[in-house]
Amino acid sequence: MSVAFRIRCCKCGKKIPLAQDIYELDAEWQRRFPAMRGTLACHRCALRTSWHCTDRDGSYVDGHIPAAGTGPRCFDAWSHVSPPGTHRARVLSSPRSGLLQGAEPYLRSVATRKGTHPKIAAMLRTVIQEWDDQHGGAGIEQTATV
Repeated sequence: MSVAFRIRCCKCGKKIPLAQDIYELDAEWQRRFPAMRGTLACHRCALRTSWHCTDRDGSYVDGHIPAAGTGPRCFDAWSHVSPPGTHRARVLSSPRSGLLQGAEPYLRSVATRKGTHPKIAAMLRTVIQEWDDQHGGAGIEQTATV
């Protein structure tokens, strides 16, 4: 049985429609937008936010975190955005963000489902246990590293 969930965009906080793919944002986004909650973003925030990675002289801006997999150089915000993905695929590839952004019931169900690959189930159980350790008991939300 599938568990319904809706992801809230890490940047604007709006619920992302299920018919819309979502994007994962990298560490450079987190550096530039420290108020982000997680790393999963809507189309609008991921593709309509712009910046340049370099100053006029071609050097990276102070504190810049290079994008993984862009070869020798990244050049703008789009260098720091994943390809689009479904809600389920993105929360399984980034379960910590999924937990922060609204997919907790879904991730718990996948972690205990009989058909889930054992390595994926084990990884999810570990992430969920860390989540429970940080958020359980006191009922006070703490900052989680994503």
